[in-house]
Amino acid sequence: MNNIQLVPNDLFQKLEFDKILDLLIENCLGELGKEAIRNQVIYTEITTIGRLLKEVNEYKFSIEERHNFPLRNYEDLAEDLKMLDIPNYVLAIEGLQRVNIVLLQIADIFKFFEKTSHREAYPTLHAIIKKVRFDADLQKEIVRVIDEEGAIRPDASAELQRIRKRTVSKKKELDRKFRSIINDNQAKGYLSENLEAYRNGRRVLSVPAEHKRKVRGIIHDESATGKTVFIEPDAIIDINNELFNLESEENREIYKILKALSEILRPYTVVMRNYQLALIEYDVIQSKAVLARQMNGVMPQLKDKPHIGWQEAFHPLLLLKNKKVGQKTIPFDLAFLHENRILVLSGPNAGGKSISMKSIGLLQLMVQSGILVPAKPSSEVGVFEKFFADIGDQQSLEDDLSTYSSRLRNAKLFVENAN
Repeated sequence: MNNIQLVPNDLFQKLEFDKILDLLIENCLGELGKEAIRNQVIYTEITTIGRLLKEVNEYKFSIEERHNFPLRNYEDLAEDLKMLDIPNYVLAIEGLQRVNIVLLQIADIFKFFEKTSHREAYPTLHAIIKKVRFDADLQKEIVRVIDEEGAIRPDASAELQRIRKRTVSKKKELDRKFRSIINDNQAKGYLSENLEAYRNGRRVLSVPAEHKRKVRGIIHDESATGKTVFIEPDAIIDINNELFNLESEENREIYKILKALSEILRPYTVVMRNYQLALIEYDVIQSKAVLARQMNGVMPQLKDKPHIGWQEAFHPLLLLKNKKVGQKTIPFDLAFLHENRILVLSGPNAGGKSISMKSIGLLQLMVQSGILVPAKPSSEVGVFEKFFADIGDQQSLEDDLSTYSSRLRNAKLFVENAN
């Protein structure tokens, strides 16, 4: 249970932790990962913090070793699974496509951890997927019906295969007859320059209005100017009707296939929600790992008490900013020894006092959020339950407080609440 206290309410903005979160959001592969980052928790349990840091450290190592952890873009299944929980509900093809993407990714992740070397190198990452059971038959059922492009496979059922073969044959017959009709009417000068078109789902001839009585068939439409009419020739009406009937048969058969597949998937909605949660977890981890690589982030030594012992630590945002323009960033060391609890920093303007102080708070928030930090791995970091910051001009016109009065009020608040 986290008993975290953050003062003031905009502490994340004061310490620019919100900017770190923005960088993580940019790295996420899915919207659900981004949402998880927006709701980032500051943890106070050392075991949880240690596990989160190890997960990111392992993922960072997998990138460096080019082991290609199989994580790609994914979509939210919440609405699809909610509908699938309704008895007899038939999930649309788009929903099944989303389910298929998640199942394919989970299958790839399980396959990744089939290698003993991967399980040994990434035990904390492996622990995430070990929590869920993978049913290979479930994924096979979807693959049997849906192809890699997300379309219904032509052999999803024997009946669908028969209908589609018949449709192909009829379309070829239609094409031959229509080509013959075009050649015949074109030779007589009965067609416009465009020759043919589609109206009401039917293949039709483009006929100048003055010749419309010379071409036998059904008029489906005419141009805005009235100079062209679109005629379905008598000779192909039966074929078009049969194609229309075949299309209706195909839609009915696809509905039957989707209904059967929905029934197979329905008992697995809880399992699939767990798959989704695992993907979100991995997405957050990979976003932190990408950021860690950009700032040479490491996992410091954790102490299960309030403690500060930074060695060669950097302000992460300053480091990234300077890195872009090729400028050097100066690190700092800071350790509170024995019973020391207060530090007075003095020096000239633009000497780095404020950024050093903000670094302490920012790095601490990062560590307790499971984010690797730019410092020496030998740095020692404790766990804090309360964060207080008083930075910048706090003058308040609403409360009729001067900057000095505001500082006194904050100091009183800190003293009364700090542990």
